[in-house]
Amino acid sequence: MTDTHNADDSTDADSKPKPDGGRVYHEPPETAPIAEGSAVERLRAAVPSGRRAVHYAVAIGVALLWLVPLVGLFMASVRPLDQIIQGWWNFDTFTVTFENYARAWTFQSGPMRQAMWNTAIVTVPSVLAVTLLGTMVAYPFARFDFPLKKWLFFLLIVVMAAPPELVAMGNYNTLRNTGLFDTYMGLILVHIGWGMGWVVMFLRNFLLGLPEELEEAARIDGASRYQIFKSIVLPYSAPALVSVAVIQFTWVWNSFFFPLVFMRSRENQLAPQVLPLMKGRLQIDWGLVAAGSVLTMIVPILLFVTLQRYYKQGMVAAVAD
Repeated sequence: MTDTHNADDSTDADSKPKPDGGRVYHEPPETAPIAEGSAVERLRAAVPSGRRAVHYAVAIGVALLWLVPLVGLFMASVRPLDQIIQGWWNFDTFTVTFENYARAWTFQSGPMRQAMWNTAIVTVPSVLAVTLLGTMVAYPFARFDFPLKKWLFFLLIVVMAAPPELVAMGNYNTLRNTGLFDTYMGLILVHIGWGMGWVVMFLRNFLLGLPEELEEAARIDGASRYQIFKSIVLPYSAPALVSVAVIQFTWVWNSFFFPLVFMRSRENQLAPQVLPLMKGRLQIDWGLVAAGSVLTMIVPILLFVTLQRYYKQGMVAAVAD
């Protein structure tokens, strides 16, 4: 009798929550919970029906529209030209080779290794500068009241909506007169000015959701505006800043029009400028062009895959606010 009572007590003790450094946790079960219902019933419950099924079908269709060309591009880059000339989906003979990547990396008219390095020189400062400056401009629009606030914000929206041809026309002579034409710095300044409009609008919408109580509490503790911006606003805005950085990086990295207008020297050419040179004059070498395209797009893809968690958080918060 005593042994049974002790066993019941030990069982009850094991099932009770156990404290651990102020926290309470429960022991995990020894076996997984048993699913209720038969396999057919569980499968029927998991299958979407009605409106949700239509949404899934549309999403899958859009994903395939994006993925099929990418798969074809990759297949063309790793197969000889004679195997893809009739279509990359022809698998009668299938040979994998990385010769196209080696040729693109050391292409005579514009080696991709130098072009990608030039693109990084322009892209990284453009992204960092526009992200920091955009935050510094967006914060006053979200928190302060000053004269002509609405008109200045409207002016930023107008600049964002301006076509790139208009921006190029206005900056072409300016860069020539200041000696910044055909230089990395000149192109970086153009990208910063071009990206400020949408960055300020995006970050302003995000910062409107920042609780003012946090800033008021810091102000009561004697924090200055600079300390509040550095210690509260910037850390809180990290997801939005990542979203801005990923989008701006993709735009600047893939930009073709601005480098075409403002960069003329062959040694300063960026990756989007080099790709058209790979097609040749008499016959297009699709394998070479495909390999150069994959090399160009792999960097933004890796960046997005690495930061997608924060990117989604920032996009959802900015749109919701």
